[in-house]
Amino acid sequence: MITLSSDRLRIFAAELLHKSGFQADEAKTIADSLTLSEMMGHSSHGLMRGIEYIKLLEQGSIVSGANLETIRETPNSLMADAQFGAGQVIMPALLEKLKNKLETQAVVTAAVRNCGHVGRLGEWVEIAAEAGYPGLLLVNDNGSAFLVAPPGGKQAVTSTNPLAFAVPLADGEIFMADLSTSAIAFGKAKVARMNGSKLPPNAIQDSDGNPTTDPEALFTNPRGSMLPMGGAQGYKGFALAMFIDLLVSGLSGGQMPPAKKGTKLINNLTMVLWNPKFFAGIAHMQEEAKKYLTFVRACPPIDPANPIRLAGDRLNTLKQDREKTGIPLGKGLTESLLTLAKKLGVTPPAELTEF
Repeated sequence: MITLSSDRLRIFAAELLHKSGFQADEAKTIADSLTLSEMMGHSSHGLMRGIEYIKLLEQGSIVSGANLETIRETPNSLMADAQFGAGQVIMPALLEKLKNKLETQAVVTAAVRNCGHVGRLGEWVEIAAEAGYPGLLLVNDNGSAFLVAPPGGKQAVTSTNPLAFAVPLADGEIFMADLSTSAIAFGKAKVARMNGSKLPPNAIQDSDGNPTTDPEALFTNPRGSMLPMGGAQGYKGFALAMFIDLLVSGLSGGQMPPAKKGTKLINNLTMVLWNPKFFAGIAHMQEEAKKYLTFVRACPPIDPANPIRLAGDRLNTLKQDREKTGIPLGKGLTESLLTLAKKLGVTPPAELTEF
């Protein structure tokens, strides 16, 4: 591993993205988001994704300068087309539209199709929660990514279909969870492959349905598949994945598996936000939440050395640590970034060249 400060990594990433063809403001926005993911320990949605976005831009699957186009709208709903814009550019625009609606509405819902990779879903529900709005975000891959097999099946039939939700707590804190409906996120398999490491048990299987921890099984021909949340017996996880396909593509006008031949690999999404003032009020929500979280944390741990940890605890700790010590980058990612920098004529940080 080599360590780089978040500021240096952010600047380097923005320059790579801009030199590849993204508009300067978009490059900065995307780089900020990817660096934040690295700071929170989500390398699966960090700089590795930036390399992918550059390839997608070259292929025309992501379009720089695209805007969120409203197709249909009511006071509390929005149906829109992202026109293949980068997710980190489209999502702030979507949130702004929804927050404006929440000034007069108790609940608002959006359905968006043709969006570039949304990135770390938790980032967007966190932004909503920071403004005082609980939120839920569901995303699928437009029926064009086959990664996850149903329980008992050998062949992948859907994607990892992630979701995230957040609730605003007192004193600016947030309760947030961000998870895929597969046993692990596909990005984690990509990172493991890039760094030559293994995956946890009960996460993937080879093309014959045999369990394996080798991420290469997902990239060979014939390909293996990921298992749903819960592993080989993950009926609940797979039902949730199917629900997300059915709802998200059904509302947005996108496709469910199997997509038509030649369909671009893009995201569709559904987002729901609530304004607590139209219900029991934000004060009630936060007072009860404080009592509840305190109660759960007081649960006696099985191992006294490992106190109860809630959703978001690890991420917040990592973010604080990496703000001080920097962000660790693996050998595989570092080599890929250096190769890209050379191709684009970008001078990399000295720390990377000394790896």
